Amino acid sequence: MSDYYEILGVSRTSSPAEIRKAYRNLAKKYHPDAGGSEEKFKQITEAYEVLSDEQKRNIYDKFGKDGLKSGGMPFGNNFDLLDMFTGGFMRRPRGPIKGETVKQNLRVTLNDLYNGILKKIRVTRTRICAQCKGEGTSNPNAVRNCVDCNGMGFNIRFQQIGPFVQQIKLDCNRCSGRGIIIDPNYLCKGCNGKKVVSEKKILEVCITKGMKHGDKFVFENEADERPGIIPGDVHFYLQQRPHKDFERDGDNLIYRKKISLSESLTGVAFTIEHLDGRVLLVKNKAGEVIKPGDVKQIDNEGMPKYRDIFSKGHLLIKFEVEFPNTMSKEMSEALQTVLPPKPKIEKSEDYEEHYLGEYTKESFQQNQRQEAYMEDEEGIQCGTQ
Repeated sequence: MSDYYEILGVSRTSSPAEIRKAYRNLAKKYHPDAGGSEEKFKQITEAYEVLSDEQKRNIYDKFGKDGLKSGGMPFGNNFDLLDMFTGGFMRRPRGPIKGETVKQNLRVTLNDLYNGILKKIRVTRTRICAQCKGEGTSNPNAVRNCVDCNGMGFNIRFQQIGPFVQQIKLDCNRCSGRGIIIDPNYLCKGCNGKKVVSEKKILEVCITKGMKHGDKFVFENEADERPGIIPGDVHFYLQQRPHKDFERDGDNLIYRKKISLSESLTGVAFTIEHLDGRVLLVKNKAGEVIKPGDVKQIDNEGMPKYRDIFSKGHLLIKFEVEFPNTMSKEMSEALQTVLPPKPKIEKSEDYEEHYLGEYTKESFQQNQRQEAYMEDEEGIQCGTQ
């Protein structure tokens, strides 16, 4: 009995699930570790390796075992029984394999995230040729098995690692992993035998108000398509550019404002152009003093909340007060008439009078060197006593 379908006891129309079930039952029965026949187990494994792979099964159905001979598939009996039934062979994907996911960053502004925007992105991907339906030719007689890989699309190499021999699967260079060679005279004119053609498409990314940096958009099956492969997905990740005026903190916006000493004491009035183009006139309450580092809040003028765009965070204004470097005697005396009085100090001839100077890095380093010198001098004195 040499037919793979007969070995597994299944029909040619059996589904992958039926083939897998038949294999598991037979492998459990005939595995050498379970007292079964080693030769029978090899036949079962060989049949399953072919019929469980869609490409190999198609070749076998068309050309029989001749298309799989001579270097097609090495089989051995170095299988762990537990591995087979808990993940070894069963972990291999069955049916069409899904292609890789394509990941791209999509740069947006804070204005985009505040107002919402529709981004149209042009992508180029491959699609199966409509003229040849992914066959590379419309003439089936122009297709023959690759002689280098015997129609398998890959070759097996063995690598010695210590006492073990590792099998390495490599795509065939002659047929580029396709397993077939097409007569150049009968190549499809639509794809020149490549089976796929390039296609441009516009993907629309609808950015909703309140979305944030790092949010992801998924377009299923929009990546490259190849015969026997389900197209992978395309993922876009939002990447927010820095804004010149605002910072985002969750649902809140932060605006930094420099004011003069006069404004901090007597009141501020300034404008802010918001992310939607509105101009806000900002004032503080009469008599309120703004100190350096103060943070004030304007309610409901922050970012729209995602999926609740009628609710917003707050606009936080962080103040920095710029003090004058010098002040005239007249200005100083005028301020003293309106500011709280300074503490008085009684005059005494015993006091030493000093004026404050500017702190510099050089003076700090010089002071450190002096302290180190004094410590050395004290150490020498202590050592001579």
